[in-house]
Amino acid sequence: MHRLRTCAARLRPLTASQAAQTVGQQRPITVANGVGTRTFRPIRCYSTPVASEPFLNGTSSNYVEEMYYAWLENPKSVHKSWDVFFRNANAGAPPGAAYQSPLGLAAASGLAAPQLSSLVGAQPNVEKLVEDHLAVQSLIRAYQIRGHHVAQLDPLGIMDADLDSCVPTDIITSSDKLGFYGLDESDLDKVFRLPGNYFHVLRRQILLPFRKPLIVFTPKSLLRHPDARSSFDGMLPGSHFQRVIPEDGLAAERPEAVRRLIFCTGKVYYELTKERKKRGLDETVAISRMEQLSPFPFDQVKAEFERFHNADLVWCQEEHKNQGYYDYVKPRIRTTINKAKNVGYAGRDPAAAPATGNKNTHLMELRRFLDTAFDMDAFKDQQ
Repeated sequence: MHRLRTCAARLRPLTASQAAQTVGQQRPITVANGVGTRTFRPIRCYSTPVASEPFLNGTSSNYVEEMYYAWLENPKSVHKSWDVFFRNANAGAPPGAAYQSPLGLAAASGLAAPQLSSLVGAQPNVEKLVEDHLAVQSLIRAYQIRGHHVAQLDPLGIMDADLDSCVPTDIITSSDKLGFYGLDESDLDKVFRLPGNYFHVLRRQILLPFRKPLIVFTPKSLLRHPDARSSFDGMLPGSHFQRVIPEDGLAAERPEAVRRLIFCTGKVYYELTKERKKRGLDETVAISRMEQLSPFPFDQVKAEFERFHNADLVWCQEEHKNQGYYDYVKPRIRTTINKAKNVGYAGRDPAAAPATGNKNTHLMELRRFLDTAFDMDAFKDQQ
């Protein structure tokens, strides 16, 4: 096989007359050395460009090699022409003549008798069969190359479409369209901002003197939530990332009157504030958000606990009990407060699936854990 690979880049097929002429012109070379004499046969080389060689050239050498390995495993797995070609090559046929029909005795007089007797007869049309075989492979490759050139990367023509003309002109200017997004005409004059804490956590990540992965779990609904906003005051010099966002509403004005302190994280905060306002518990229930779960903010959790020292503690989450952060935060909160109080749980029951897949069931579960979070007697037996 090494012989096939080294000759593949410079050999081309010969007709029977060319092969006979080439073989007849070969003259052995005898070299004398101190031990004795050795006879070599010259290796035929061609100066013809590779592009003009239709058979064993560099572009098809890999294919010939694959066919050769297949023939070694099972000679019947390849075409008869390849079987004859490889058997002749292994028997010592000169380069370019392995796939030809056996030469006549006169034309092959330059070959030794053992080599002549070991050549295997080929079919008369072997040369044509081999060329057709390679032509099919070249045709397949040509289709592959052309496919890359004519491939439609944008079959729907989206990149050339005028998307602006497809948007109704009154989708923003008409007040009845704003209600679809939970807004009204008075909101057109408001300036809405992204939450400042998100800005600061990204800024802190870049400015840290060391590299540590930052993982942010947040649903895409907060990108359009009307309450998920903050002013530029939270991004001015002197502001920073808040690991815990403390209660700053009516409950913060009289902390001794607060009966419950709810810790939460993420989107459920907005459900809790909406429900608290609906129930009129703004002065008796405080809600603090943990913006950083790991490393755990022990110092700020302790500060919130000491500020609302008369309140019982509850952790609220939207996730199921076995999938959220309750099992993570509960022992850490109790360690922070020296196990002075228990940490109640307000959330969904344990489940194997992360979601019910049913809207009615989802709303029922939401209503259930919100009732638990604001029921002042729900955790009396756990204190």
